[in-house]
Amino acid sequence: MAGQSGMEIDHPRRGGRRSLQLHVMAAPIESPCRNLCSLDAERRGCTGCGRTLDEIVHWRSMTDAQRAVVMARVQDFEPLRRPAP
Repeated sequence: MAGQSGMEIDHPRRGGRRSLQLHVMAAPIESPCRNLCSLDAERRGCTGCGRTLDEIVHWRSMTDAQRAVVMARVQDFEPLRRPAP
């Protein structure tokens, strides 16, 4: 099967050798989060990374294709600067 390799390992509790299948997957798409998290005035999106609230909430469950669409949209997003206290 593509993306898999097999090997045997010793498994002392199970009394012998067992086959172990390793699933080799591509690295997940990184989050665009910049640790500047703050919602805009309308509470629709993050002023730090440009993602919508829905995109932030569902980021981990999105497919790579869905994440790629978001990444393309926010790639040139400039974080809004907060006024100094």
